Amino acid sequence: MKCSYCGSDSLVIQEAIFALNEPFAQKKTVPVKVIRCEACGFEEDDPGNDVLIQKELALQKQSSMVNILNYLNEQGYSNASMERSLGLPARTLARWKNDSAIVPSAAALALMRIVRTYPWILQVADAKFDEEIACSLLSHATVESTRMRSLG
Repeated sequence: MKCSYCGSDSLVIQEAIFALNEPFAQKKTVPVKVIRCEACGFEEDDPGNDVLIQKELALQKQSSMVNILNYLNEQGYSNASMERSLGLPARTLARWKNDSAIVPSAAALALMRIVRTYPWILQVADAKFDEEIACSLLSHATVESTRMRSLG
């Protein structure tokens, strides 16, 4: 193996830590390898790092989805009612939550992160995205949020 910058074969493999931080999932780190040229100091990632990072990232995304759905369920939102509100096929959320073989898509994660952050959006969806109702719910949520911050 040779340095891709200077062509030297004086390479050293070092361990490094790569941090992953998916919203609503526990922070994780992945040990990766960095190839450093002792001749010129150039550093590059080992080609095998991508596989390790992608594998852990898939687990992080699954964990994020499970944590979001658990939180919403604890807040009183059933999977069936959320599916109806969002126009999702029956048992979609259960599959996202329980099937560890399924890595949620970017769109699915974005949708559920929005719902987790703004659960009142489900009421907007129930109201067929009526703009007047959406504005009213947003105003109410803003007042509630401001009130809660002043208390705490």
